[in-house]
Parts: sequence; structure tokens; C-alpha cells
Amino acid sequence: MGEHVSEQDYYDILGVSRDASEDEIRKAYRKLARKYHPDVNPDNKEESEEKFKEISEAYEVLMDKEKRARYDQYGKEGVFNGGAGGFQWSDFTHYQDIEDIFGDLGGSIFDMFFGGGRRSRRGPQRGSDLRYDISITLRDAFEGMEKTLTLEKMVECPECGGTRSASGSEPETCSKCNGRGQVQAVRNTPFGQFATVMACDACHGTGRIVNDPCSRCRGTGSVRGKKSLKVRIPSGIENGSHIRLAGEGNPSTTGGPPGDLYVVVHVEQDKRFAREGTELLSEETITFPQAALGDEITVETIDGRVKMTVPKGTQHGKILRLKGRGMPDMRTGRRGDQHVRVLIDVPTELTDDQKELIRKLAKTFGNAPKEKKKGFFENLGIGIF
Repeated sequence: MGEHVSEQDYYDILGVSRDASEDEIRKAYRKLARKYHPDVNPDNKEESEEKFKEISEAYEVLMDKEKRARYDQYGKEGVFNGGAGGFQWSDFTHYQDIEDIFGDLGGSIFDMFFGGGRRSRRGPQRGSDLRYDISITLRDAFEGMEKTLTLEKMVECPECGGTRSASGSEPETCSKCNGRGQVQAVRNTPFGQFATVMACDACHGTGRIVNDPCSRCRGTGSVRGKKSLKVRIPSGIENGSHIRLAGEGNPSTTGGPPGDLYVVVHVEQDKRFAREGTELLSEETITFPQAALGDEITVETIDGRVKMTVPKGTQHGKILRLKGRGMPDMRTGRRGDQHVRVLIDVPTELTDDQKELIRKLAKTFGNAPKEKKKGFFENLGIGIF
């Protein structure tokens, strides 16, 4: 799979397709909102609150037909910078839906966004998050590794140093908010009147107005460029895992903090092993005499070859376990097991002597079949195998 970087959009945030219905969007939001509500995550309240605001913002836009249409056509710029008709945080066109979700969690949704129903200090917008996909081998996932990423992303403008102003000029204090970056507004809702402090729409919450913008970045403070950084892939990482690199997303164009970079790890399928969690499955082929009489064979594992005993009377498809030879758990480091499926090789060509010996052996067994053994899936006892 190729490596690429892209902005995370509202559909990705909610985990829905771009043609998702309102009902699908509402269901996705309800699930995520319950998961990330700060009251449910008291030990990680700050991060949960930020994630909750992110999914609520996505929900508010995608549940509004006009905002969704502008977003589909122009992206976030069409929603946040759409002039008088653009999206403003805490708009909550669908606040009743949101209130319904949290009726059983104790406390109003407005407590988070208005500070107990009074204030909202939504300042300059943070930069957009980025996603970077990488592919690694199963062996890499077993050992863990450090990987260097080269991103093409928005970086601080080298001409103005991120100030957004042309050389020799300085941004001026915003006259609308007097440099505070915030203005007060009173909003009427079905729950009463809320006095809110919102980001100034003239300076976008920065408190400064750029009258002479930098010609290189056109007053945004950032330009497209390349950046290299290192990411640590932990031992035992599973396919589809996300690694968050805080502050490594795109910079803000309004003076806010940068977004985050999410590295999505894809673990390639291995020809020798199948995997489920920390468990590995492999196959080994033995001869009929080895199966009947028992033997000690050499088996390949993820970290080298080891000896394994084949008990006498081993049946075709029998699962033998190598304890502690699976993948490590990403959190504890404890390794799972390797399950070796034994296949019995039936020769297709025999000499005359071999045929005669087999005929003699067959006579000693008689014609009655033995009792049916458990199947392959029953022997293994784990989901995918």
C-alpha cells in the first residue's frame, strides 16, 4: 500500500461515507459522543473534551444541508470562511438532538461549550489534522521500529515567520474587539438566554488585523513544504492502529495551535503466518510415518526456528501449540502462542516395494473407520482460523 498524507475531514471523523444519510450520521455521532463525553472519561478529560468538540463540530456541519453542501464543495474553508452565512462555533442548529443524547449522562451539553451555560471561549481555529498511511511487515510489527516520515504539508512561511505580514510591517490591533480576540453576544435558545464570549469574526480571534499581507503566503502565515520526522512503531502493533503525533498537523491560519498528525499503520499479510491479535498460525507438513510414530521436527517461528515434538498418532489437521511464540501484546509485552497446523503428506508416486508394504500394513488395520475426530476449527478454538 502506498504512503500518503491527507487532511482528516468531517466524514472521516464520524466514520461515515460521503453519501451517508442524516440517520446514519446521527447514529455515528451518538456512538462517538457517548464514548468521548468528558463525564465518561474523567481520567482523560482534556483530550476527551477536545475530541468531543471535534465530532460535535463535524455533526453540526453534516446535519445542516446548506453547510454540508458548502463543505462538500469547498471543504472547511467554505464553512468557516463563508462570510455572513458561514459556520460559527456553538451554532448548534441541531442542539435538541444533542441534548437528547446526553439526557442520561448528567449535565447539559452546553456546560462544555458555554462554561456552565454562560460563556464560550472559542478562540482562533486550530490547524487541520493530517493522516499518513504506512505499510510495515509482520516482522516489523513483531520487533517494533523507528520510521522516518517525509510529509508534504503546510509549514510556517519562511518569509514572514508565520506573522502573515509583509516584511517591514506589523499586524494592527483589531478595532472591533480592541485586541482581545473575543466579542460578547447574547443568544436565545429553548433553554433560556445565554451570554457567550465568541471569537471576533473580524480578526478570527487573533486580536490582530493584517493590512499588508506577506506576498509569499498571501497572509496565511504558512506555505506548502516538506518536513521529515520520526515515529516510533511499538512492538506488537496491530493492523489499522493509529499513532497520534501532537502538533504535527497543519498550522493554523488564524493564530491557533497546529493540528495533529495521525499515522495509520497497515501490517502486510505474511506468507508464513496468519494472525489474530497476539496469536499466530502456521502450517507444517510431515510424513505418514512421522505422524504415526511421532517425531521431533524443526518449525519456523516469527523469531527463528525451534524444535517441536509431534506426538505419535497425530492426525491430519491437528493443531499443536508453541507457547509464547506468538506476537507481543502492545501494552504488556507478553507474547501470545503460535498454533501449528500439521499436514500429512500423501505421496503420489510409490515404488513397487512401497506399494507392497502399504498393502500389508493396510491389512492389519481392517476396514472399520475410526471414530470421527474434532474438526480443524474446533481444535484451534480461535476466531479467524
